[in-house]
Amino acid sequence: MPNDTAGLNAYRAAQNQAQALTADPHRLIQLLFANLMMTLQKAKGFLERKQMSEKGKSITHAIEILLALDEAIDEEKGGELAGNLRALYNYCIRQLIAANQECSMEKLEEVQRLMLEIKVAWDSIEGKTGDSDAAATQ
Repeated sequence: MPNDTAGLNAYRAAQNQAQALTADPHRLIQLLFANLMMTLQKAKGFLERKQMSEKGKSITHAIEILLALDEAIDEEKGGELAGNLRALYNYCIRQLIAANQECSMEKLEEVQRLMLEIKVAWDSIEGKTGDSDAAATQ
């Protein structure tokens, strides 16, 4: 039922917003990565089903998330790692633009694989450093 789906989506959006409002900086980045991975998976599904409008919206959303991750980088505290992350995010954005234009599953999968590696690394530092140190490397 369309109303049930709309209600569920509204609930999820409210729940995500509530989590974001109460999260520490490390957790916010985790939420962004989780959302990115889900969005990339949706884009792949839309591409497989040839739902091009939805694929384009998902890819645009993934680019917005990458831009938010890029904006969160503190180059002063992050040093070389920060620069490498910025370059990787920019590369992934270019790949997503190409994936959208070319309807390329391979480019979507490449971005998904690269970002999964970063997500796993980010998740692994939880609790190992202070929140300010973790946020600095992002």
